[in-house]
Amino acid sequence: MKAVIGQNMEVTGTVTRVDGDKVTVSLRPLVTVDAEYVRLVESYVAPKGKTRLVDKA
Repeated sequence: MKAVIGQNMEVTGTVTRVDGDKVTVSLRPLVTVDAEYVRLVESYVAPKGKTRLVDKA
C-alpha cells in the first residue's frame, strides 16, 4: 500500500517545540505541523514505590 498526497496518517513522536500555532515533532527528522492536526497522548509513567525494601528481621 502506497501513501497518496492528502492522505491522513497517524504517526507517533515526541513534541520538541511549540511555537504559537505550530508544533514540531521528532519523527526522525523533525516535522513541523499546525497544532490543529496534533493530538496529545501522554506516555505511561510507572508508579514510584514510597517505601524502601528493608529486611524486618
